[in-house]
Amino acid sequence: MPISHRDLWNKIRRETRGKRPADELGILKRYLADWPEFKGPYQEMRLKLERRVAELERVIAVRASRGSGRDPFSVKKRGLAEVALVGLPNCGKTSVFVSLTGADAEIADYPYTTRVPNVGMMMLGSIGFELVDLPPVPEGSLDQLSYVSGLKEAVLNADLLLVVVDLRGDIAGARDAIDSMLGDLGVRRLPTRNAGPAATAASDRPGTGAKRAVVVGTMHDVAPGGALRQLRAAFPGSTVVGHPLADDGKHRVAEALCLCLGKIIVIGREPGAPTEPLEYAVASGASVLDLADAIHHELGRVATKAKVWGASAKFDGQEVGLEHALEQGDIVEIYTR
Repeated sequence: MPISHRDLWNKIRRETRGKRPADELGILKRYLADWPEFKGPYQEMRLKLERRVAELERVIAVRASRGSGRDPFSVKKRGLAEVALVGLPNCGKTSVFVSLTGADAEIADYPYTTRVPNVGMMMLGSIGFELVDLPPVPEGSLDQLSYVSGLKEAVLNADLLLVVVDLRGDIAGARDAIDSMLGDLGVRRLPTRNAGPAATAASDRPGTGAKRAVVVGTMHDVAPGGALRQLRAAFPGSTVVGHPLADDGKHRVAEALCLCLGKIIVIGREPGAPTEPLEYAVASGASVLDLADAIHHELGRVATKAKVWGASAKFDGQEVGLEHALEQGDIVEIYTR
C-alpha cells in the first residue's frame, strides 16, 4: 500500500529540517525523481516541492554570487532605522514585507520559503525604513539551523522588530514561541512604547539586546472575529496593525516605528508650490525650526514663520512662530519672509 500524502509530507519535512540548502536540495530532487503518479494532493504537494527546489537554487546562486567571504545576513543599515521582520514559519512575513516595500520576493505556502534575508526600503515621503525579512525558526532547537549565527547577527543588528502573527492560529502561543526564540537569540522584545516600570527596567538591563516592536496580524480579513482584539491583549503596549493593510496601513506602520524611536511624523509643504507635500520624521516635541532644518539646512537658516493645520494648532491655518511645538500629523507651511 503506498504511503499516504500526509505521511509522505511529514517524512520529507523530517529529513530536510535543519539541513543546509545544498543538502535539502539534493533530498528534494531525489524524492521528485521518483514521485508517485497519483493525482489530487500528491500533485499539489509536488508543485510545492518544485517551488521549493527553485527557491533553494536561488539561495545557492545568491550565496555563490556574493562569495564565500560575504554573509548574506550581514545587512548594511540604511534609512531611519533597520527593522527585522520576525515570526513563526508560514505566518505571512514575506507578504507583509512585499506589501510595505514593493520589493520582489517569493511568497508561497511552503514553510521556510525564506532562507536568506529579503531586504527592501519602506518609503513614506522623505522617511525610509530598511526592512529585513528574516528566515523563520522551526520548532525545536536553534542548533538545527545551518544559518543560526547569521540569524542572531541580523536580529541583534536591527534597531527595531516587526513581529508578524497569523491571526488564524493560537495568538498567545505564537507570542510565547516568538519571545522564546528571540530569547534564544539574545533579544528581549519591548512594546512600541513604555508600558510602565517593567518595560523601562528591561530596556536598561545590560546584555539583553532589548528592542522595541510593532506587531502585524496577518489574515485579519479571514480570521475569526475579534482576532485583532486578542492580538492587542497578547501584546500590551504595542501598536497592532492588521494585514492586508488598509489604505492608511503603511502610514500607520511608519507612525508606529517612529514612535518606537521617539519621533513623530509631520507633513511639510512649500506655500504656493506645485510640489506634493512630504512626510518628515522629527523628534517628539520638535519645533517648526527643527522641521525646517530637517527639510534643508538652508531653509532652517532663512525661515521666519509658519502656518499649521492639525493637533498643535488652535485653528486650521494658524500662523505660528519658529518655536511652535509640533504634534503628530501636523501639516506645516514654512515661510521665509
